[in-house]
This record gives sequence, structure tokens and C-alpha cells, in this order.
Amino acid sequence: MQEKQPTISNFMNVERAIDELRRQSPVVIYETGGKAVSNYPAEFLREMEFQQLKSPDMQLLISAARAKMLGLEGRDVRIDASAMTYADVMAIVDPLCPQAPIANALMQSASPIDSMALKLAKYASLMPALLLTPDSMALRLDAADLKAYIETPHTNVLKTAQASLPIEGAENARLVSFRAQHATSVHLALVIGDITNAPPLTRIHSSCVTGDILGSLRCDCGDQLRLALNTIIKAGNGILIYLHQEGRGIGITNKLRSYQLQERGHDTFTANLMLGFDEDERDFAIASAMLKALGVSTIRMLTNNPSKLEALEKSGTTVSERVPLISETHPHNHAYIEAKAMKAGHLF
Repeated sequence: MQEKQPTISNFMNVERAIDELRRQSPVVIYETGGKAVSNYPAEFLREMEFQQLKSPDMQLLISAARAKMLGLEGRDVRIDASAMTYADVMAIVDPLCPQAPIANALMQSASPIDSMALKLAKYASLMPALLLTPDSMALRLDAADLKAYIETPHTNVLKTAQASLPIEGAENARLVSFRAQHATSVHLALVIGDITNAPPLTRIHSSCVTGDILGSLRCDCGDQLRLALNTIIKAGNGILIYLHQEGRGIGITNKLRSYQLQERGHDTFTANLMLGFDEDERDFAIASAMLKALGVSTIRMLTNNPSKLEALEKSGTTVSERVPLISETHPHNHAYIEAKAMKAGHLF
């Protein structure tokens, strides 16, 4: 594939493609001299659309995580769907489907472009499963643009706005909004007091609508957010980074699907894999870029997650101290916290 220097215009094409997938529309990804394929988001399939798209060349593309959970090899794969029924396809795509997936389906390794297409579906907060059909009249996306978009770190951040935000216990707080130059998600930094004299106490918190806003008892996110904020306020200064990365990066809709799988006895990490995602899809490079834009290179970090420490250090932020953030457990969140300790090595 020809290397291509990224431009804002090229990235806008990718953002349009992401929006098209969200709108239940296919996207054609093409490579100069190669065969163009139309990618239809499988989670939106209904019987009528399936029959309209059906062809002798129809294939189903699923991620390595989903393939592994189905007992296949742990790689992105194309599955021959030409002789499948609608129910057959949905059983492979959706772990919540009541029908068991068919066995011994013909499959082949996905191409690099296929794997990028699955990444595109993830950007759209869709399950990484696509129905592949011959070229169509859908929006066309150059594979080189998509490759450049994926490979460009989200570290070129822009401050989009800032204002004072007096809060209880910290009337000197201010809120700063950021976004990566080639992405649309908005991330926030709540800055309390003077953060210039010493490494500020910092919490990197991923959004959790269910816990932070609705008060869900099935996770510890809301408790950790409030505890972190109170700890920073008591310290007199610090930063709360609030990242738009719901459900460890899978989005609120897939998070609710994960909840359904957890209600069937699976832990939160296994549920993500069953949906076709990695156990944790978050990218903390944006947090380091936000800290750098705030003039901060060294922090004291409020976290129980050693992987988060490693990610910040790898992205150029020095962590001088890890400060534990232990909230209370109860019957509703005990299994969730136990999974974080056992599966992700969180320190409690």
C-alpha cells in the first residue's frame, strides 16, 4: 500500500466514513490497483437488508477476539457467508443471539485492509463485524487515508475552550476542553489550584455515564471519580483528566451489551472479547498530550491500574508516585472489582 502523508482533508474523509457506518450505511474501502469491497456494519443487519445484499461472493468479517471466542484461530478472519441464512450470520456476529454459531464455516485470513475496516467500525462504536459484498455506490474511502489515520497518534491536541468552574471545595477550579486535531471526541481537564510548583496529583478517568452520572452500583467508577476529586481538593491542587472513552473504549451501546453478557455469568473482560473487542480499547496517549498542553510533564497519579502507569510513561509523562484510589466494595460491584484485580492486575 502506498504511503500517504496525512492531511486534515484526508482525515475528514475517514471521519465521514465513520459517520456513514453509524448511519447504517456501507463504506467502500479501495486501494489503487486493488479490488474494492463494500463493508456493511453487521449489527444493523435485518432480514430484508440481508436478502438484498446476498451474493455468491458475500463474506463475513470478524475480529480476532470474536474469532477466538468462537473457537477459531485468534486472528481477524473472513468467513464465507454465501450459503448462510440471516440467522447463521447473526449468530456469528452477536454473542447475545439465541442461536449457536454454525460449525466448520469456510474461512480465510483477513487482509490488512480488512483489519483496518474492523478498526473503522470500532471508531464508530460498532461491533467489529462487517458484511463484505462487491463494490457498491456507497461512500468510497482510500485505504491509504485510513491507514494514515490509524497510525497517527492522537497527540496533536487543541485546546478548544476554557473557563473558571467553581465547585464545592474548590472555587478556584477551571475546566479546559481538548480534542485531537483529527478526531471529534472532546476530552476535559479540571484544573484545581496551582499545578506549576510541584508534580500535581492527577487522576486519568475514563467516562462512565452509568457510574459517574446515573450512580450505577455494578462498577466502582462513580465512587473512584468522587474519591479522586475529593482527594485532589484536599491536596489543594491537582488535575482530573476526563477522557471520552466509555466502557474501556467500546462505547455506551456496547457497554450495555457487555452488561447483558455479565448477567449471564461472564466477567467484564470476557464480555468485551465476546463482542469482538480487546479487553481494553482505551488510548491514554491523549491524556499525556493534554498534560503537556497544560505545561505538566511529571505527575503524582491516582490509580490502581499499573497498565495506566505504563501507558502514561510510554507517552512521555513521568509518574513520580502512584497514589492508591481504593473505594468500598459491596455485593453489586464485588465481581467487577475482583475481575479487575485478577484479569488486569489492578492493585487493591
